Order: sequence, then structure tokens, then C-alpha cells
Amino acid sequence: MTFEEAGQHYSILRQQRDAGQLPDDHFRAAVAQLAVADEQGNWWMLDADSAQWVPYAAPAAPAPGPEQKKRGLKQGTWDIISVVGNAVLSAGWFLYSGMAETKPDYLTCGAMLVLPISFVVLRKPIDMMLRGIQPFRSKIPPMVLAGCCVAVPYLISNYLFAFGVRQFPFMFLSYTLSALASLVLMRQPSRGASSTVPPGAAQEARAI
Repeated sequence: MTFEEAGQHYSILRQQRDAGQLPDDHFRAAVAQLAVADEQGNWWMLDADSAQWVPYAAPAAPAPGPEQKKRGLKQGTWDIISVVGNAVLSAGWFLYSGMAETKPDYLTCGAMLVLPISFVVLRKPIDMMLRGIQPFRSKIPPMVLAGCCVAVPYLISNYLFAFGVRQFPFMFLSYTLSALASLVLMRQPSRGASSTVPPGAAQEARAI
């Protein structure tokens, strides 16, 4: 959705509200959904009263009930699962690779520990970088992105094998590049907003 399209939707909603065809709370909820990303990946929304563009603020979610609290997992829980899961994989690969005549694959084992921790610690700067490609990526259907995420490790492995990469270097590069590619494809950055109005948005808001 562009700024112009959002402005047109806002005009229709406001006319319906003013004509008594749309309750005020429904009007405000619908306007809150008119979020638009600028070229820098910053998200904006129209103020329901002034029709001016303001930094996006997600509507407050209703307090979860007892069942929802039991079902939902916090981000920190998923972070722990990811780090611990990769630590287990690292230990398993360390033991397995050490069964060969060479020394264990220290490099890949280290990558299995460092990458998940880095993704957690550097989440905010990573999201800032990913917001730059979010306008383009948001146009791709989620199922297509998921399919690419599944296909990329196979493509990377075939590419490395074709160029003669074998054994431990093959494992290290396959794991590292696949993890980075999956992050770029599937990570949904948090919606950030700058303090300035995007170029052209103010003029469009005045025209509403």
C-alpha cells in the first residue's frame, strides 16, 4: 500500500464515519491498519483525527486470558530454545567429527554456538538493516519466502560441492551461509520509525 492509497482509504472511512455508517471505534481501528513503509523501511500511519502522518504505533493488544498466557511463549523463551538447541547440535557434531582420523571440527562447532547468540544479542541492529529491504520483501508471499528458505541450503551445498569444497570447510560454509540466508528471508524486523515525516507524505495528508 502506498501513501496515496492509504489516504484514499482514509477519506472513504471518514466519509462513512461522518455519515453515521461506521461507528467511531470501528473507524479508528480501521485507520490504525493503514500502515505504510517509506523507502528507508520506516513505518507510518495516519492520525485518525488530524489526518497527518505519524510514526507507526501498533494498537495495544488486549490482555491475554489464562489460556493465552499458557499457550504463548515469550521471545526470551524462543531465544533460549534456539541457543540450547544449537548447543546440542554443536556437541553432537563435535563428537561425530572427532571420530574421524582428524581433529574435531572446531570451526563449525563454534559457528553453531556463536551465530544463534549473535542473532539474539544483535537483534536491533540486524532489524535496522533488514528494514531497508522490507518494502521489497513484503511484496513476496510468505509461502514463497518459506520455500526459498527451504531451497537455499540445498542450493548453497550444491554450489560449494561443485567448486570442490569438501569435508569440514564444506560443513562450516554450508551451515553459516544457510543460517544467514534464512535470517534475511524469514526474519520480520520490528517496526521502527524515525522522528521526521517521509518526503511527500505531508502533502498527501493535506490533500485528504
